[in-house]
Amino acid sequence: MKRSVTITWILLLAVLAGCWGGFWLRYSNEADNKAVVTTIDFREFRSVANFASRDLDGVLADLQTAGVRNVAVKETTVRDLSERGDIGLYSFAEFKAEMESFSNEVWPQIEEQLEGLTINPSNRVLVSSDPEVTAFLQERLSRRFTPDELIHFSVADRDYFILRTTLIAQTRTAANKMENLPPIFDARLGFEEPVLDALTEKGFNIVLMPGQNRGSNTEYLEEYRHIVEKYGVEIMIIDGNYVPGYPDHLDALRELVEDEDLTLGIFETSVQLGYMEQKGLDEIMEATGYPINRVYSTRNDEFLDDVNERYYRWVRAVVDRGIRIMYVVPFNDQKLSFSENLDETTQKLSDFHNTISNKGFVLADKTAPLSSEMPGTFHWIMIALSLWLGSFLYLLYLLKLSGRWKYIIAVGGAVLAILVGLVAGAALEKLYALGAAILYPTLASLVWIIYLRDHREKHGFLRQVVTSLAILLGINLLGGYTIVSSLADIRYIMNVELFRGVKLAFLLPLLMFGINYLVVFSGEEGVVKYTAGWLRRSPSYLALGLIFVLLVAVYYYVGRSGHTGGVAVSELELRLREVLETIFMARPRFKEILIGYPAILSLVYLYRRYPFKELVLILGLGAMMGTISIVNSFSHVFTAITISASRTLAGLWVGIVIGLGVLLGIWILEKIWEKWIQPEL
Repeated sequence: MKRSVTITWILLLAVLAGCWGGFWLRYSNEADNKAVVTTIDFREFRSVANFASRDLDGVLADLQTAGVRNVAVKETTVRDLSERGDIGLYSFAEFKAEMESFSNEVWPQIEEQLEGLTINPSNRVLVSSDPEVTAFLQERLSRRFTPDELIHFSVADRDYFILRTTLIAQTRTAANKMENLPPIFDARLGFEEPVLDALTEKGFNIVLMPGQNRGSNTEYLEEYRHIVEKYGVEIMIIDGNYVPGYPDHLDALRELVEDEDLTLGIFETSVQLGYMEQKGLDEIMEATGYPINRVYSTRNDEFLDDVNERYYRWVRAVVDRGIRIMYVVPFNDQKLSFSENLDETTQKLSDFHNTISNKGFVLADKTAPLSSEMPGTFHWIMIALSLWLGSFLYLLYLLKLSGRWKYIIAVGGAVLAILVGLVAGAALEKLYALGAAILYPTLASLVWIIYLRDHREKHGFLRQVVTSLAILLGINLLGGYTIVSSLADIRYIMNVELFRGVKLAFLLPLLMFGINYLVVFSGEEGVVKYTAGWLRRSPSYLALGLIFVLLVAVYYYVGRSGHTGGVAVSELELRLREVLETIFMARPRFKEILIGYPAILSLVYLYRRYPFKELVLILGLGAMMGTISIVNSFSHVFTAITISASRTLAGLWVGIVIGLGVLLGIWILEKIWEKWIQPEL
């Protein structure tokens, strides 16, 4: 038995070494992805500066001083021209009613121009009296709309443009966030080069934000190449719900991304899972080999009035979630003036830049290109084989396999694993990761409680603590390594592909721990007889107290797992998070420092002093909650390996300190019991 276990461990470690290629692919991409780009929304800052009666040049200069190097520029729209007073903008119904309400000769002339044409009352009418604006409109609209969709005529020194098509419905950002504005129908007109010239002269880099038009003419797609080449654009973020040219003319954007080595920014969703759907984006990403990086939009913070909470969310976005493009709009706190909101935004940007620089990230003009390589067949064979060897180890410990059946099971399982890796390959990558997330915590708990059972009186307290930590951390880190190696390509780093097994990986190992406990401690009685006898026994006061603590821990553990937990984050916990995030690269998880490590130390101490097997079950479950959290850290595949490792190390040190404090409390309670309570019983 012992020899078989040793050989299987050696084979498992050797096979895991064969998975190094996937691990290195993930690690090298993350190591290259240290550049953080902060870009401000030019339109939003210009708008708020106008409301605040602040000089835009001064606002931009303050942002540069705070560390901002990039400005995200969206296409000028007909609505922009209207708000600047360059054109009149109406629905045809509004336009007709206004013209008919005045006695003049213009409307009959307009009616003459429109004779025989069908115009919908909701179609937009643009009116220009400035020759330069008219020339701009004529050029830009004719490249976006066909002659059937665009009507242009001149009457009485004015030019009229009527757009006979459904335009893009866009939400409006109110100056006051309590104000509910209806959507507007708009049309993009491309980028204004004078605006881009002015920004580049100030030293800003341009982040381009093109969007789709509803017109049938796609000549406008060629405008983007000129802008990209002229202004040295490195990053492009799609504005709106559709990629320009979707659905039938995506080649123009694909070729532009490939030819100019552009990085596509993809917005993280507000619930921090996946990325915002933009029609046509998937096709572009896949066709160009995923030249992407994730974008955090500070619009997701608008429910927060506390600027410090916003700041910490930004820091977590970079450190915890691997986001490298920060897209910033001005704060919109209704309790503050527009000018105060601008100042708060600028100050927090400065604080944010200082913090991430101190944490080892680099403020940059562009993100680094990353590898789109995918692991090969050999890698998947090694992954599948490692999971089988880990499972076989578990069976050896649990069932004490012996005889020829042991070899038949071992060889048969290995052959099947190799076939699965060969035939299925990457198709099962998420299943491999889920298997590792369940297997290794389960195996670690089994090996650990066997050790505690067999060495309760043989080893001293310190040796048992060190050995326990070595077993639990060592085996669970093998699980983290396997998960990282299974979900190694850029799609997982960028959260394009999601690992959805986190909840199951949280709960199933706890159930398996119960099975492990029953098998290990039932002995010759058998599981059924042992369980029945345990249920008939009256629990001690110590056991009752620990069961209560365990129930509280389980409630917290389940309620705070994943993104849909039911346990709210308290104000105290928020402040503790902020303290820990200031001290460490990434804050340790509370499940580890408040439940896991204190439970490990308490179990070793109490089980040596009191021969109650139930202690192993109750406190062991608490220890499992912490060690499962370690594996879970590596299951968040958008978090860098180094960050997860740093979090695990921080959790170890903080957890041991808190665990020692818990041991001191237990010792004091023991003394109180022995001196004052026990003599009275």
